[in-house]
Amino acid sequence: MATNSKLKKFTAPAPDNGSAAALKAIKTKQTKTEILLALAEQTGLNRTQVKAVLASLGALAKRHVMKRGSGEFALPELGVKLHRVQRKARTARNPMTGQIIRVPAKAVVKASVLKSLKEAEAY
Repeated sequence: MATNSKLKKFTAPAPDNGSAAALKAIKTKQTKTEILLALAEQTGLNRTQVKAVLASLGALAKRHVMKRGSGEFALPELGVKLHRVQRKARTARNPMTGQIIRVPAKAVVKASVLKSLKEAEAY
């Protein structure tokens, strides 16, 4: 794989041993653009590079939870784990007519909060 000489080499910040006190809370909801700008500023990459990394990360997560994928995708740094579960077929009742209908079995994706995020002060 060829390397691009225009890309800056990124060194990750030193881990803070899980202490949430070192982080400041963000009090307002951020838009996608604001998140991209914040990540670009922290990593030293430009906004389009950060956008490409996030798009690639999303595609990677989709590939893991697809039908023939591993069924599990965890990001410990983000504190989230995605996993595919199979729901059983069931019967339900139409609230308008009272008619009983059959709901088929299907696969769904669930997200779980990991221990690292649960232990954060703000959770």
